[in-house]
Amino acid sequence: MSNQKICSFYISEFHLLTILLPYINEKILEKKKIAVILQKDILGNVESYLNNVRNINLDKEKIINIGWKKTKSENMNDFEEKDVVVIGNKEYIEEINKKLDNINVLEILNCYKVNEIERIDKILSNHNMVLNTEGTRDVKKFSQNAQKRKTIKTQI
Repeated sequence: MSNQKICSFYISEFHLLTILLPYINEKILEKKKIAVILQKDILGNVESYLNNVRNINLDKEKIINIGWKKTKSENMNDFEEKDVVVIGNKEYIEEINKKLDNINVLEILNCYKVNEIERIDKILSNHNMVLNTEGTRDVKKFSQNAQKRKTIKTQI
């Protein structure tokens, strides 16, 4: 059972990595065990991103060593006592989360591609936090701010 469920929304894999890699680097610095469960291989994109972005604060070697290839392991016990990042389509994420619910995972970060989901509000309701380029935010505060922006736009 996960203590914390976080969601993140991205437009492209470059955008995903811009959001995700500082989060993962922070976990590495905190000496936490982190794993990535992927529907498809993104190792090439991670390597390209790390080679092209001039951020000396990222531990590039440790980030690469997490493993960015499509996850083949069906043994969810491999993810016990870890912070887990899940990247894939909505159905894949839901399937993996059901499996992870049966083990002791510390934190789950589900990454959704925006153009593949219909209702962000439904996804938000199943998570405690949201991760974006500014870091993690409480879902309730994130939702309230989104509502305020909508209200302001309608008044302009």
